[in-house]
Amino acid sequence: MRQGIIGYSNPAKTTGFLSLSAMGDWFIEHIEIVLVILCFFGYQYFEYQRQQNATAIVQNPQKYDFLFVDYFVLNKNSDPRHRYVPLKVLSVDQQNVTFKIGNIAHSTAVSPSQHMKFDSAMHRNFYRANTLSLSKDKIANLYNSGIIYDARRPRNIYIDGWVVLTLAELNTEK
Repeated sequence: MRQGIIGYSNPAKTTGFLSLSAMGDWFIEHIEIVLVILCFFGYQYFEYQRQQNATAIVQNPQKYDFLFVDYFVLNKNSDPRHRYVPLKVLSVDQQNVTFKIGNIAHSTAVSPSQHMKFDSAMHRNFYRANTLSLSKDKIANLYNSGIIYDARRPRNIYIDGWVVLTLAELNTEK
């Protein structure tokens, strides 16, 4: 038996319960199942990474970060039907974080991409005139209880492809 001959197959690879060629044939025959399983685990990994990123942002907020909250829990005088708003970090000190409150609210907890759609953060009326100050401990408690349901840090001037900062804001000292 010569191993250099084309068409030669190693009997150890083609015999037994789990032969490589039988497994390859099964994967080819059931490619839909394999792709669905790969997509499921890929999505789970993506969600895990997104959750880790949000946790890191909440634990260490920086200027221009965005937190997405159920504002009715924070302010009972606000509209209970339209309660989900973004908060933009204006300043951070040792104990407190000051936010600009979003003026455009949703009735359900929508994704950050939905909040920022069509570059809405650039509109003149996107933020309210008043601000909100919370301690870092309070922010952590709100995140753990689900009142803060997501957090994003802009990449350059974008969140999920939508503009959220002006170039003037980007060029100011952080």
